This record gives sequence, C-alpha cells and structure tokens, in this order.
Amino acid sequence: MKRVRILIEGKLQGANFRYHTQQEAQKLGLAGFVRNLSDGRIEIDAQGDDESVEKMLAWCQEGPQSAQLKSILFRYDEPSEHGTDFIVR
Repeated sequence: MKRVRILIEGKLQGANFRYHTQQEAQKLGLAGFVRNLSDGRIEIDAQGDDESVEKMLAWCQEGPQSAQLKSILFRYDEPSEHGTDFIVR
C-alpha cells in the first residue's frame, strides 16, 4: 500500500480537473480525495497499490487535455484509513 500527496498549479479552472482526477483514480482503484485550494492549486491525496499510485502520479503530470499545468509537487506519505472511495471535496 502506497500514498501520495500531490499539489498542482496551472490553468486548471474550466478543465474539469477534479472530475477527471476522480474518474482516473476510480479507474485505478484508488482511495482519497481531490480538492481546490484557496490559492488556486489542486490538492490530491491518493492511496492504493504501488502500481496504481505511480500510474496516478504519471497521469497528473499530463492531466486532462484542456489543463495547462505549470508545476507539480508530490510527496509520499504513510497510508491512512481513507476508506475505499475517491471523492471530490
């Protein structure tokens, strides 16, 4: 089990970034959340098996086609009790 926390900056409004992130995470069987931060960045907290977490991280580096990513920061954390759902907050 692996957990990653991701912060994404860029032109993300209007790209349905949170929705697409949720769809990708659910496809990969990940638990966690995605949310907008007050400074305009997106925060993602995802956990699951190692391969799925790495696939999610790779997907985030591209994002949906309409998104224009400026920077992405991430760190690995200890897995927590997220449950089994991946939600938009």
